Formats: sequence, C-alpha cells, structure tokens
Amino acid sequence: MEIANKTKKDLYYKCTHCGDEIFWNTHKKLTYCKCKKIWVDGCEDYIRIGGDRDKGDYEVINK
Repeated sequence: MEIANKTKKDLYYKCTHCGDEIFWNTHKKLTYCKCKKIWVDGCEDYIRIGGDRDKGDYEVINK
C-alpha cells in the first residue's frame, strides 16, 4: 500500500538533459548534474535548486 503523504526525505531532482538524479539533502554542498544544467544545495533547514523548471531543466521525483 502506497502512503499518500511523501516527505521531503524522498525528494530527488532529475535533470531532463542528462538524466542525473540529485538527492535533496546534499549536506550544504553544491552538487551539479553531469551536464551542469541544474544544481542542488540543501540540508535539513533549506533547499536551493538551480535551473529553470519552466523551461523543463529539471523535474521533482518522489521515491
């Protein structure tokens, strides 16, 4: 049975260009995908994502 409410602990950001998936918690380390179109910087207190979601650079994945 699937749980309806996912927590941020299950979040990944997937680059639509190279297919890399970056976990939301990078422990305050700026992490790029292979093609450097997106980046994620996150910890327990915040998440920053670089890239243009409107242009389709990344998508949010719940696992």
